[in-house]
Amino acid sequence: MSPSFTATCVLPLMLLLLVVHMTTVVESSNPPKKITVRITNTLEDNLDLTVHCKSKNDDLGEHLLHPGETYEFSFGRNFFQASTLFFCGFRWPGDPKLHYFDIYSQKRDECSKCFWTVKKVGPCLYGQCFLWHDS
Repeated sequence: MSPSFTATCVLPLMLLLLVVHMTTVVESSNPPKKITVRITNTLEDNLDLTVHCKSKNDDLGEHLLHPGETYEFSFGRNFFQASTLFFCGFRWPGDPKLHYFDIYSQKRDECSKCFWTVKKVGPCLYGQCFLWHDS
């Protein structure tokens, strides 16, 4: 084989095969995690909570949670990009506002079981409370 053939054909092909092999090894050793998000209605005054969650690709519909009830959904995270995002709208009787929050952000959350409680001031993840993202 001539040096130019080796440089233009064989080396790029070997590099491509190495990248494919490494990707396969990484995927098999770190399978995509299944993420579970659980939302529990802990609103003060025993109010019902209406929750509507979506991602860029999925609309999970509206769910009515009575006091103490939970709504749960699961999904696989985006393995190659830290871009998985689910956002929810929350409303309850006596408050005309629709409150928004990114209930799962792959860039922010490290949990595989993300259990949220919802209060009037905002959602809480394992005791750490956040403010609503209202406009």
